[in-house]
Amino acid sequence: MCAAVLCLSVSRAGASEPWPVLLASPEATARHPVVDETRFAGQGWETIEQANVALSQLEVGHFDGAPAGWFGRPVRIHHRSYVLPAETEKGAVVIVPGFTEGLVIYQEVIHDLLRNGWSVYVHDHRNQGFSSRLIEGEDGRDKGHVDRFDSLVTDLDRFIAHVRRSREDPPRAERPLVLLAHSMGGAVSALHLARHGAETPFVAAAFVTPMMEPTVAPSDSTRWGDRALRRWCHEGSMPFFFDWPGLSTTRVQGGTFEQEWRRYREMLDRSSHPQTHSVVRHDVRWSNRASRCEGEHCGHEDARVAGATLGWVNEACSGAAQARGPGAARITVPVLVLQGGQDTVVEPEAQREFCDNVNAGKPADAPGRCMGWRLPDARHGLLVEVDRLRRPALVQILKSWEEVASSGR
Repeated sequence: MCAAVLCLSVSRAGASEPWPVLLASPEATARHPVVDETRFAGQGWETIEQANVALSQLEVGHFDGAPAGWFGRPVRIHHRSYVLPAETEKGAVVIVPGFTEGLVIYQEVIHDLLRNGWSVYVHDHRNQGFSSRLIEGEDGRDKGHVDRFDSLVTDLDRFIAHVRRSREDPPRAERPLVLLAHSMGGAVSALHLARHGAETPFVAAAFVTPMMEPTVAPSDSTRWGDRALRRWCHEGSMPFFFDWPGLSTTRVQGGTFEQEWRRYREMLDRSSHPQTHSVVRHDVRWSNRASRCEGEHCGHEDARVAGATLGWVNEACSGAAQARGPGAARITVPVLVLQGGQDTVVEPEAQREFCDNVNAGKPADAPGRCMGWRLPDARHGLLVEVDRLRRPALVQILKSWEEVASSGR
């Protein structure tokens, strides 16, 4: 009989070798303009959006997400599109944000995509950004929660249907659609791609530090409880088939939005934060997470979300296990995965497991394969990292999409 602690350790059969290190060539960097961190330093999201509106046509809207709860409570999903007046052959990007994120913090990324010839569509997940909250009451509005992980996938499917309807007339109908997803958005997007297989409208996807398994406890911890928690999450936890009153909505990680924001501001060295080395970008990110929304398309009045509930952790572990599992082999489009070598928010081995499953049974020259790259110095928030890390990541993403688009796949 093995010792209890050893029995609780997480094992991954056939773990693959570490991925190659990503280095952007000077030629590729020169062809793909990406702003430096001083461009939007200290600016609010609406100011950055105005720079984007100068390049594109803005549409603000909402749609009904999957109903929530026993009684099918309506969920309003906020979305925005930034469409170039004269699209090139590059087409359009659908952005799928991560946990607690809203479209307000993606304005700099949107700016870079527009400057490189891509129109952009983005929605706020349920209970995040300017979309409806799932927990009623003043003390529940800023909790990081989800009712069912599958509802996030359903919401994405509905948003994609909206995007396709808005692009059904030529020449946009012939332009390629690509996916850009971060963290939790990577798991949501992977489930969409696997469930739709060859029927997905996307020709390629880029997953930036995707949440193929959230880190629920330190990997080097020797505490029995931490090892048990990691094992529980790795095995997919168990979906909550009903909402346990007072349990699933209990915050189990982090604090309220105001508490988390204050802790960040009081850090002696904000460059040591586990999200990013860039204090400039992280300052903007935090202030924009407090943004307010007005008008008929707002599901909620502000974008404040922090601190995961037990329900979110449970659903995230379950949803991520499905996303990285054998079903990933049904993905038929090329997937680029970028991994941060200093990422302590999600599990790097789970990202490799996902890629291995995507590639299972496919020839080496098959079009729908997964390719992983590693940035050893990058943290989880790669899209808000310092320039020396963010730039090669975006350049590689843009380059990979252009290669697929030009191949006619």
